[in-house]
Amino acid sequence: MENILSSLEFIMRGGFMMYPLLLAGLVGLTVVIERSFRLHRSYITPAELTAQVIALTRSQELEKAAALCERYETPVASVLAAGVSQFNHSLDEMNLTMKNRAEEWVPKLESRIEVIDTVITAAPLMGLLGTITGMMASFRVLSEKGVNEPHAITGGVAEALIATATGLVIALLCLVAYNHLAARVKAFIYEVETAASRLVEARMAVERKNGSR
Repeated sequence: MENILSSLEFIMRGGFMMYPLLLAGLVGLTVVIERSFRLHRSYITPAELTAQVIALTRSQELEKAAALCERYETPVASVLAAGVSQFNHSLDEMNLTMKNRAEEWVPKLESRIEVIDTVITAAPLMGLLGTITGMMASFRVLSEKGVNEPHAITGGVAEALIATATGLVIALLCLVAYNHLAARVKAFIYEVETAASRLVEARMAVERKNGSR
């Protein structure tokens, strides 16, 4: 209970800018949790899926390959399904279909990450605004009461420092999360490109095999 009261007292000492700062931090945390769940759980494709689909397409078992892809709602499975659906068409059509499907997934992978970027930019600015208002309060007290009440003056300085520190902490934590999530998105894109390339190679191998007969 004492810890909660101390935390509330700390927030109150930071001035009114602490409230939008805490709101920004809460929004950033919510987005980080949601995106982390999506990028680490929902969009993960089993490692063996691509190999299984490639093997099925090489043996011309396209229906089984398509059914296997449909079990998962992930970027890799979706792009592979698009490629399998065009496996017996021209190579250009197959590539174009997979490219279009991959591009449909990019906004989903990057969804709401810009919110974290906004928090990274806004939090230090809000902290700076808290610094300015805190210093203004200190100078106002100084002009009204002079140097006879140093505690009143230092209260405004404390408000300025608390707001600045809070804004920087929120921005730094969100920056780490943003970079991690951005790296995950790049990893997904690379995984999709690799799976598509392997499917194209399987298609070319089938063509060579059929041509040699």
